[in-house]
Amino acid sequence: MINIYAYTYPSAIKEFSSQGIILVKVGDSTRNVDIRMAEQGGAAEWQGKVKIASWNDVKNIKRDHDIHRVLRIKGHDYRDGSGTEWFKIPSATIQEAYTYIDKIIADLEGGKIRDKVKLRITQERSLNQAMEIIERCTANEQDAASIIANLCPRFGKTIWALMLFNRISKKYGNRIMLLPAYWLSSHTSFVKELDEYDDFLDICEIDINQPDAAIVAQEYLSDGRRIVIPISLHGDLSEWSEKHKWLTMYNLNDIFMFADEGDFGTHTENQAAKLQFLFKR
Repeated sequence: MINIYAYTYPSAIKEFSSQGIILVKVGDSTRNVDIRMAEQGGAAEWQGKVKIASWNDVKNIKRDHDIHRVLRIKGHDYRDGSGTEWFKIPSATIQEAYTYIDKIIADLEGGKIRDKVKLRITQERSLNQAMEIIERCTANEQDAASIIANLCPRFGKTIWALMLFNRISKKYGNRIMLLPAYWLSSHTSFVKELDEYDDFLDICEIDINQPDAAIVAQEYLSDGRRIVIPISLHGDLSEWSEKHKWLTMYNLNDIFMFADEGDFGTHTENQAAKLQFLFKR
């Protein structure tokens, strides 16, 4: 098993910042990458290390040399006595550096490399309970199952909701997840997790504010992928309904709706009317 890691230092971030470049070290290890990185450069340097990312258990990449070769072909080699694993990555931020290296690894591997979700006992138990409720409603031929989940802080709600979408998709075929929320910061965590784990790589986010959102959504669905649609519950009901009316064209049997942060405005009369509109048929 080979694990790939990438890190930098604050000084390495600044050195070529005027050129839009970050110096990054790319290496490999058969052990935990955090332990391996801690060994690099001594304890004093470890305190300033900035981890960019790790890619565990790669299959096609035999050693970090495979990635180094691509970086050198692209002209990113950097040598000043710091070793041969440092490269000039064209990026202005850590996120951009991650995206750049991640694409190279995905090209070499034939797909993105992400860790699998590891559920905690409480997450697994509550997922099973939610599925039992849904199964009972289905057995009783109810049109839909409504569940109120009161989850404690730091529970891992976002992963829990996406894993519930996975289970519902597998058992019932639902391929559309709607994320209506009044507290919009909750959307950010969902979008982030989609690219964080292997379990969600077939799910694509749809930006409903784009004029071609409906077309893009259908293209993804036709391509066999699933979609997540973050929805703001702010705004006048009439204007909001006009903007979102295309969502009512989908069969309800294809939809799983997760109304996040219900105690932050979602429960109010005006927002409830918008949620009801999404189920209008």
